Amino acid sequence: MLEPTADPFAEIAPFYDLDLEGFDDDLALYLALAERAAARDGREDVLELGCGTGRVATALAGAGFGVAGVDYSAAMLDAARARTEGLPVRLVEGDMRSLALGERFGLVLVPLGGLQHLETTEDITAAFATMAVHLAPDGIAAIDVEAPHADDWLPGPRPLVEHWTRPLPCEGGEALVTKLVAIEGVPSASLRLVTWHFDVQPPSGPLRRVTQQFALRVITAGEIELAARLAGLRVDAWYGDYGGAPPRDGDERLIAVLSHDADDEPEDAP
Repeated sequence: MLEPTADPFAEIAPFYDLDLEGFDDDLALYLALAERAAARDGREDVLELGCGTGRVATALAGAGFGVAGVDYSAAMLDAARARTEGLPVRLVEGDMRSLALGERFGLVLVPLGGLQHLETTEDITAAFATMAVHLAPDGIAAIDVEAPHADDWLPGPRPLVEHWTRPLPCEGGEALVTKLVAIEGVPSASLRLVTWHFDVQPPSGPLRRVTQQFALRVITAGEIELAARLAGLRVDAWYGDYGGAPPRDGDERLIAVLSHDADDEPEDAP
């Protein structure tokens, strides 16, 4: 299994927004959930676990919600600070498995596969406990992961695939960045070992390759539901896409909307 570094995304943080360039499919859903949570609980505040470079936080804060964004990567948070300057966003370097802010929020989010960076069932249950202790009594939580597919359970390496080539502003003009991805399945551990290569060709000089390796967990609906119950949460709705359609075989996303279980009153936040 891959050994974590102090900041596993430090080297690739400059390319993260380039990778998600133009992607905003999930923002309308999160804005709708934030509005629903504010109507239910009266709180116009959001906790985003795994906030990355602030893509979701920027949209929510721009709509008037206060956002606390938490991420393990200091490099990602540096990019988020630049992106959210002047907006009601507070950024915290922390781990979603052990976070203790001593606050509650109307909406708690783990967007775009953030939960899949947790490699074990113990990690997953710890993250759900964090969500529960930070969620207001009448609040809403939402988790978005990749829907499991048959090829997630195939062992061994797969061919290297080129995803895109895009321009990146740099000193002296624009660099061309190409992203290549290799995946190795480890179904016995419900993991995919992922390698990202970013080949950077500056306006002049040699090609440079930046490589990052990490593991992504394949998370099923049953695992989400069980971890939620252990944390005193319940799944109120399942979506198979960002438009709120029910899940179907072959969907790309698996989205759970959760709240506190009525039979399990939340304790005070730490």
